[in-house]
Amino acid sequence: MGPVLVVAGPGAGKTYCLIGRIRYLLEQVGLSPSRICAVTFTNKAAEEIASRLKASLNLGHGSLTGGTLHALCLAILREFPAEAGLRSGFGVADEDYQRRVLRRLRVRPERQAQVLVNFGRHRLQGHRLTGGDLELYSEYSALLRERNLVDFDGLVALTEELLRTREEVSRQVRSRWDYVLVDEFQDLNFAQYGILRQLVADHRNLFGVGDDEQSIFSWTGADPGILNRFSDDFEIHEPIILEHNRRCSIQIFDCARRLIGHNPVRFSKCIEATRESRFEVEAVVFADEYVEADWVIRDLLEDREREGLQWGDFAVLYRKHLDGQFLEGKLLGQRIPCRLARGQALMDDDVVAYVITSLQLVRAPDDPDALDALAERVLPPPLLQRVRAGSRLGEDLLASLRLFARRCHTGDADGKKVWRFIFQVENLRALERSHGTLASMVAELLSQRVGPARNPLEERYQELTDPAAYPGARTLADRLRSAGERGSRVWLECDRGVEIGLLGMLRGGGVPTAARLQAGDVPAEGDLVLETTRNASGGWPLLVFKALQLLHPPAQRDQLQDYVTFDLETTDLDVATCEIIEIAAVRVRDGRVVDRFNSLVGCVGPISAGARQITGYSDEDLRDAPPFSEVWPAFRRFVGRDVLVAHNGQFFDVPVLRRAAEPLGGVDDLVFYDTLPLCRSLIDGSAKLTDLARRFGVDVGRSHHALDDALMLAGLLPHLKTVEAMRARKAAQVQLLDFLGLSMALDTPPEPTKEERMLADLARPYVLGRFSDCLDFYASELGPGLPGAPSLEEVIERLGGRALMDRIRVDRSPAERYPAAAARLAMLMDASSGETLPDRIDDLLARAMLSSSEGVDTDPNRLNLLTLHSTKGLEFSRVYIIGVEDQQMPGWRAMQDSLAHEIEEARRLLYVGMTRAKDRLVLTRTQQRGGRPSGGDLFFYEAGLRR
Repeated sequence: MGPVLVVAGPGAGKTYCLIGRIRYLLEQVGLSPSRICAVTFTNKAAEEIASRLKASLNLGHGSLTGGTLHALCLAILREFPAEAGLRSGFGVADEDYQRRVLRRLRVRPERQAQVLVNFGRHRLQGHRLTGGDLELYSEYSALLRERNLVDFDGLVALTEELLRTREEVSRQVRSRWDYVLVDEFQDLNFAQYGILRQLVADHRNLFGVGDDEQSIFSWTGADPGILNRFSDDFEIHEPIILEHNRRCSIQIFDCARRLIGHNPVRFSKCIEATRESRFEVEAVVFADEYVEADWVIRDLLEDREREGLQWGDFAVLYRKHLDGQFLEGKLLGQRIPCRLARGQALMDDDVVAYVITSLQLVRAPDDPDALDALAERVLPPPLLQRVRAGSRLGEDLLASLRLFARRCHTGDADGKKVWRFIFQVENLRALERSHGTLASMVAELLSQRVGPARNPLEERYQELTDPAAYPGARTLADRLRSAGERGSRVWLECDRGVEIGLLGMLRGGGVPTAARLQAGDVPAEGDLVLETTRNASGGWPLLVFKALQLLHPPAQRDQLQDYVTFDLETTDLDVATCEIIEIAAVRVRDGRVVDRFNSLVGCVGPISAGARQITGYSDEDLRDAPPFSEVWPAFRRFVGRDVLVAHNGQFFDVPVLRRAAEPLGGVDDLVFYDTLPLCRSLIDGSAKLTDLARRFGVDVGRSHHALDDALMLAGLLPHLKTVEAMRARKAAQVQLLDFLGLSMALDTPPEPTKEERMLADLARPYVLGRFSDCLDFYASELGPGLPGAPSLEEVIERLGGRALMDRIRVDRSPAERYPAAAARLAMLMDASSGETLPDRIDDLLARAMLSSSEGVDTDPNRLNLLTLHSTKGLEFSRVYIIGVEDQQMPGWRAMQDSLAHEIEEARRLLYVGMTRAKDRLVLTRTQQRGGRPSGGDLFFYEAGLRR
């Protein structure tokens, strides 16, 4: 044991080395997995390490502490919040939220990124801020403290201070691990290094693997000298050098080494590549970016055609996002599928981001920045701009939205969108009180007809059979459940390849013991054998799908058991001026009416003729009625802390009540829930309360009398819950749509039912889409000699052919991502912990914020457009690096002022990009970019490519 430093060049196997060390500690030293902590730069790397260890050592998930340093810091601060000066249940502010706070503090958008960098350097490196920035930092920090939030740099700074200054905490934390391993060591800043030193203070067992020549994150405080510091502090005289590059050709690697050789040497290395390529490194100069783009597009088209490569084999790298956006437009103009590769962070997925942003507002309903974030997720940007442009200075966004919606004429599309959003926001306030589980809260959010994408099964639920009523589904679900409880295998008879699709469906649906029954297999006593060959008429795919929907039923909405329904009658229908003439409420406990409140209310003005006709009340009826100021306290006592439920309440009842109660203390402490959005999502046709009541056989009573209407709503809610539960069953297991579609394509019954045809059409994009691996699964399971099973190409043809598959895989529709997003949310919820529901929500939100470091998502079916900073850990057959010019790479100021540290980092950055290429590398520069001279070609010269 003891400290170890490994210096590994690009493509030398840093992750392999780290995993090898962990295996050595487990198998040779005999350490328990729970005594090992592995810190990685990204969550993606942590998952890769965990999956490899699980595959090779059968190491259970969670038995080894692993993840990013930020995640480790969060866990420590969650355990010791008071000692770190925090309040329990604190949240994490991601970069998007930080920018919102700066926007509220009047920081211009173009300056926000640099301000956040300065703040980070101030906290982590002691960088001195200017007077103005210091005052801004104070305001920024105060806002985060007020909202009980910590940003990413704060996680590190607070943890380092906690472990350095609170010895009892430090001793308790460092006693947990006997060995700490760190990936990408060169990307640490000195505060992070300080945390690691504290963790290994007792035993000094610290293993670091990194490469000083790939240190490219100086703005976060990273310094390649951190490796030397580690070597000195831990008295490591000879670091281990991994000298063999296994990725690049000799031509590419020699060129990259010539470039990086101009930087100071920190460690003596003799790194080499051994694989030859047909291609020399190319350096091409153009007049401007337009000529450059045209040539790059023409060249990669010719190369792809000549070599038969996939689009995913190509990457175009650049320093600035603007260059990627420009090139994306040119590529799409030539119908070349491409993508500006974003991170795989949860918040990069529109569906997941909608849920997370909604939950942030649930936990902080009065946070204006959380409201802004949700509005920007849900409302079209032009509409939101119109609302903000018409708002008064300092006006709350929700107030501006209400004003905008009221000004829209009836039926206006924008007005409807805004009202739906208002209803959603107000209902979010009731969510935490009215749910018992995190899963049920997320299920309700996903069922709302608000947000970027919806469950495709939910969209068509009225065309689907209830799994509870589908012939044979309940019996099969019971048999599967029983087999699972016994730990028995579930065998599938081989049948034309259909069993492969069913196998994927069963495993994905929570039956991990499912297997194909092949020659030589002998089921044990108690095993379940599904005799798919005995069902000549087909139908097994849908039967298995329905059974899985029953086997793992969706999280039910468990709210609206204990609540108060209420209703108002008024002098007229003008929300801004009408007076309340009757107010009623009905208390419900466990779905049953247990108490009632009803009072007429005296008013100043007359009852309009229209209101008299609707309600039957006259001015004479109200002569002796008490004023609202006397009725209100009694109403408040009746309501207590219950959720107040109304139908279409946010449009009328709630704003009227809010206005009337404002002089009496207001309604801000009350929580309202409007049933109108739920009814519209569940029921086709009229959503009027009386029409819904008649539809479900609920007593209407005297319509438009407050108490009768409140009773009617209380009677209607159980029926709505029944319909919603049925819809939830029908829409469950959406993540299995791809394997359902595959199974149906393989089964092809002679007379498919209407529902089978509809589901086959619905599932086709998910089978062929790029978010599913079901076709790869089919190909891997197919094997030789399977009678009657079609080839992969035949299956694709049955589903619509390669041309359709290519179109679908280029499509960017968020709807196609829904099943994958739902699966990611399910995994996130499973991993979230806490004793109470608020604790579990907070943990889920923190995990989502930390997932910003998950890494970059590339695409095998599109040309990848990436910044040089985002390419670590990636590799491509062909790499084009555009803009290799002095104005772009080191930058004008660095060259003008001869800033050696910035020029050295720019070399390291280009070195990282060059070593992403396996077979062919092309570097380009222009004489002018954006209409301005682009500077010289220092790096061309240093790499031996100057022309």
